[in-house]
Amino acid sequence: MIRIETEQTDTQLTFKVAGKLCGNSVEALAECWRLSGRDRSTQFVDLSDVISIDKAGWRLLRHMHRQGVEVSAKGLATQTILDELLDKGGCS
Repeated sequence: MIRIETEQTDTQLTFKVAGKLCGNSVEALAECWRLSGRDRSTQFVDLSDVISIDKAGWRLLRHMHRQGVEVSAKGLATQTILDELLDKGGCS
């Protein structure tokens, strides 16, 4: 189960993701991102409430990050996820 909330301002769009980013949830986030109009504003993904990510979720997040989407997380567990995603000493 996943929940994706979007917060839009004049200059940025934030995707707040909660739950498990796996299976069909990965495609749901990808579709939200596709529909967002990527070139209109700075985009962020907030992973603070994500409890697990599968391989497809990692691939999507890495792709989004390479396309300029900024990824954020709070708390020890989600900070570890963020460190691994951004290759800051995490396991491959």
